[in-house]
Amino acid sequence: MKGITVQELINDIVYGLELEAIAGFKGLSRKIYNPRIQKLGLVITGHMVYLHPHRVQIFGNSEITYLNSLPEEEKKHIVSVLCTHDVVCFVVTRNLLVPEPLIAEAEDKGVPLLRSKLVTSVFIERVTRLLEEKLAPSTTVHGVLMDIMGVGVLIVGRPGIGKSESALELITRGHRLVVDDVVNIKKKGAVDLIGEAPVMIKNLLEIRGIGIVDIAHLFGVSAVRDTKKVNLVVELVDWNEKMEYERVGLKEERYRILGIDLPLVKIPLSSGRNTAAIIELASRNHVLKQQGIFTAAELEDKILKSMEGKFKP
Repeated sequence: MKGITVQELINDIVYGLELEAIAGFKGLSRKIYNPRIQKLGLVITGHMVYLHPHRVQIFGNSEITYLNSLPEEEKKHIVSVLCTHDVVCFVVTRNLLVPEPLIAEAEDKGVPLLRSKLVTSVFIERVTRLLEEKLAPSTTVHGVLMDIMGVGVLIVGRPGIGKSESALELITRGHRLVVDDVVNIKKKGAVDLIGEAPVMIKNLLEIRGIGIVDIAHLFGVSAVRDTKKVNLVVELVDWNEKMEYERVGLKEERYRILGIDLPLVKIPLSSGRNTAAIIELASRNHVLKQQGIFTAAELEDKILKSMEGKFKP
């Protein structure tokens, strides 16, 4: 299962969490697997049944104020019980002064105790975005990801079928390369799939007979982009005389990635077919469908009405 360590949380500089460790240093290698956080308001009143383990636990101003209002023995008891649960780490926001029993118990039990200068609401928003990004389900797909008129098109097919060559022609037509060969795909939210390039091959395209070329250097930075939502999958297949291919376009196939079904267009390759132009056409047609214009369905409707004698030109 994918996870990030508490130390990685502290080290992050992209999301501006402004964290420092103040106790429980031997637990900094603990891993966070859940992108959701928890505020400890109800829990520290003694309702431990509401404590969700494996989450980042937040002490805000109200929690710290409540702890400080308790008698010393009761305060020690609550933090002792908290630290015996499977808590990944505690975070105190607003740079508040941390009660001594909490520091001592966290150090003794090896539970990382962190502090941030941020107010609670801002910290929660930032840490949630970080965890959702880092812990998002992901996979890799062998193919090419292009941005064609705003449509994220994932081109797949057997090795050597011409995916990269098609991408090159699409780039010369003014479209943008996201990644060639290995596409890293992350699931964002319920239905979005975001593709990006591994750092090692960013902006690179492999053309058999030429080798590896840098598209950003050859065509300029406007010919590439870092990430793109995947909207459509185009599969390049070898032409088979015995195979019956879709002629009208009524049948809509799907390609599943990380549990999400994407529209799939299969393009059979044969001599004389302009693959890049067909991929571009598939992208334009996808945009029309998103706008509610389904040409094949409209034609079928006209044919049915004509058969019933109801069609008016």
